[in-house]
Amino acid sequence: MNRLLLLFFCLLTLLPLRADNRNPGDQRTPVTKSEGNWVKPDNDTPIPPNANVITLAEGITYYSADEGIFLNLKEPAGKVKLFSLTGEVVWQGNLVQGRFLIPTRQGIYFLRINNKSYKLIRK
Repeated sequence: MNRLLLLFFCLLTLLPLRADNRNPGDQRTPVTKSEGNWVKPDNDTPIPPNANVITLAEGITYYSADEGIFLNLKEPAGKVKLFSLTGEVVWQGNLVQGRFLIPTRQGIYFLRINNKSYKLIRK
């Protein structure tokens, strides 16, 4: 009888969580993870004049826009990972030289390129 009550109590405590581990009242849009999937916009598209382009290191710049983070690489970067503030991998892939869009929500992120880490702020 005690085991049955314990099982019933455990089921009741786990029911409010949905399959994506979010509470039913959480209205935030989840950021989807992608492995090696990136969006490379047309390089002829100009950078918006109001964009605050930030230099992370030589040959690595970024700016945030409504769509996410635009990452500019002058040289092939290889393995790239974007982490949330909690340490969760938001995006990862191998990038070559060019400008890339990483779709994200607003917040603070950590970008790891070839074992070097940088802090990004998406406004």
